[in-house]
Amino acid sequence: MNVIETDILVIGGGGAGAYAAYEASKRGRPVVLVVKGFLGKSGSTPLAPGAIAGVGPWQHPQDSKDLHFMDTLKGGAFLNEQKLVRVMVEEAPKRILELEYLGAFWERSADGKNYLLRQGGGHSFPRSPYLEDRPGHELLKVLKGELLRRNVRLLENQMVLKILTNDGRVCGAIGAGLYTGDFTLYRAKSIVLATGGASRVYPYFTQDVKNTGDGISLGWEAGADLIDMEFLQFFIGLAWPKALRGIIVGALYYSRLLNGTGERFLKRYDPERLESSTRDIVSQACFQEIQEGRGTPGDGVYLDLSHNPPGFVKEKLPMIHSLCRQLGVNLEKEPMEVAPTFHFVMGGIRVDENWQSRVPGLFAAGEVAGGVHGANRLSQNSLADIAVSGAIAGRTAAAFAEKQKFLPIDPADCAAVSRKVEEVFERTPTRPLRPSVIRETLRNLMWDKVSFRRNENGLGEALDRVIRLRREDLPSLKVGTKSKRFNRQLFEILEMENLLIFSELVIRSALMRRETRGAHFRDDYPRQDDQHWLKHVVIRKANGDVQLKTEEVDLNEIRPPQ
Repeated sequence: MNVIETDILVIGGGGAGAYAAYEASKRGRPVVLVVKGFLGKSGSTPLAPGAIAGVGPWQHPQDSKDLHFMDTLKGGAFLNEQKLVRVMVEEAPKRILELEYLGAFWERSADGKNYLLRQGGGHSFPRSPYLEDRPGHELLKVLKGELLRRNVRLLENQMVLKILTNDGRVCGAIGAGLYTGDFTLYRAKSIVLATGGASRVYPYFTQDVKNTGDGISLGWEAGADLIDMEFLQFFIGLAWPKALRGIIVGALYYSRLLNGTGERFLKRYDPERLESSTRDIVSQACFQEIQEGRGTPGDGVYLDLSHNPPGFVKEKLPMIHSLCRQLGVNLEKEPMEVAPTFHFVMGGIRVDENWQSRVPGLFAAGEVAGGVHGANRLSQNSLADIAVSGAIAGRTAAAFAEKQKFLPIDPADCAAVSRKVEEVFERTPTRPLRPSVIRETLRNLMWDKVSFRRNENGLGEALDRVIRLRREDLPSLKVGTKSKRFNRQLFEILEMENLLIFSELVIRSALMRRETRGAHFRDDYPRQDDQHWLKHVVIRKANGDVQLKTEEVDLNEIRPPQ
């Protein structure tokens, strides 16, 4: 087993992980960044087409950080942790300017004096700098350059399998190479989890296929609390062609959504904001139109950009414009078919203002951390959250590491991980299965029972089925070759366990919350109930069992209107 020693270990190569590694490196401590794919091409950050929200010197005269704070709370149905939201809105402008200083291009007015700004759904004013439809790619590009310049040690195509602890504090992690299957032991004083969401739990998704709930599972097994796991955001992606269904297209701030009859149907759901409504309302409206027979031939709705001036779409959305032209759709003249698709995990590892979990030395940043977005994330707050949480987690993880010594690692923990992988090759199940079989079963189950509309019976059925998949079918998964080299099936089996853990935790939380709030829609409890459910669902692993409880929401600055 290879052994690597570092003060700070960052797991995840999207925007949050890259920012954490960058910030940690400023303190002159050794930093290792482990990425399951390639830095700059992994995670959801490179796919982000919108903008990065922040109220800075570029602000609208009537805008303010307080208004950004309030917009975020309203969008999250006041389930946000207000102390985390306050940090995000205060710090985001600094990160936006820092990124430009490092080399990021944000679009400017013709005279070059001011940023051009976008206004995402749920925001009161345009406040978000952008670059065409690739601001996430731009953010990650400049951070990658800084990491290379600072000689941060980068290990690509590595999957972390377990976080190690000693007397309750993190002491390292164990991973394996995706190409070689070789194990690596990471000795570390602090760890930042920044592995993103869990896109592959649903059949249609906007995220990177490598997002398989790894960070949630790693943090959960290490003893971290999870929060708000029932809140999963759905947005809109391509409905046609079927092979590309789910790919994000965004751009609602330039668009009109029409049903199959040509009606601009959001007039019936949010007549004031229309397409600038929050994503929970937009995705539910699209779902309703399709369910009630007013959809398009591709089981979606139309996203129409043809009302914009000639050349506008190609200038502002070049990647989307190019993709659609390849599909035979000219967005300047005709609409494309879109449909609701899984987009973002609002819940995750519970953190404090330093983005540290309850496990000393374990930090979480970006989508893997919960608490910032409440019941529904506002458009364009994702990149702000990534930059702020990544920077703070990296900074505080480095400060924590400076005060610590390396802790001993129990050889039994290493042997257990090695044995777990070796056991996959030794299986002789009576009913051997391939990972794709369970994956398709799980995807369809989650889409049918745990997506747009939920109820007691459906969630109960889903929970029973997921538990059986984990206990009965997962041990029957078998690889087709005995070699670890380039054995994709081996890692699909390891990822499948993470997806099943993630799904079970989501379902248990959704069952407990008996109301409708934000992205959590219960047919049997169709109203928001602040009297009983203005509280978090918190999950903890204790003695091998799943423990759920409710805790009060942080209302230290403002309470929701009565």
